[in-house]
Amino acid sequence: MLNSVLPQRRTGRLKNFDYSNNGFYFITLCCYKRFLLFGDIVDQQMQTNALGCVVALEWQKVPERFPAVELHPWVLMPNHFHAILALSNEPGKKRTTLGSVVGSFKSLSQKAVRGEFGQNTPHLWQRGYYDHVIRNDEAYQHIANYVQTNPQRWQADYFNVQGR
Repeated sequence: MLNSVLPQRRTGRLKNFDYSNNGFYFITLCCYKRFLLFGDIVDQQMQTNALGCVVALEWQKVPERFPAVELHPWVLMPNHFHAILALSNEPGKKRTTLGSVVGSFKSLSQKAVRGEFGQNTPHLWQRGYYDHVIRNDEAYQHIANYVQTNPQRWQADYFNVQGR
């Protein structure tokens, strides 16, 4: 009875898709309640604050923790994060999944921020994340351009809660 009252969370994941498959993935993570935590857009450029610098450094450490991951274009925005990453799992070795990479990054970035700024720092991330499997070069180029030019479109950005 209780479940019929609560809204059901829908997953954006592809059914029957193995998220440890080698290939390119686009992800978006949103700040908790879309708070503007990571800096500001000034003259169409992201000006990362101290908290954002810690988060960016944690993203750059991902390949150290997950050798099967290669980082591609990414951008930290005032209240969200976009990235393209490649998974290249080797046969016979433990497979890295997209979910394990994202979960680890979210957890370790939160831990690093609290270690740097104290336990009273805000909760960084909303639950879940958006992902998209990149299937061809044309899609990769389109998404890479979107990621790299995201700061220039901030005024009209869906995630810009101040611009609405």
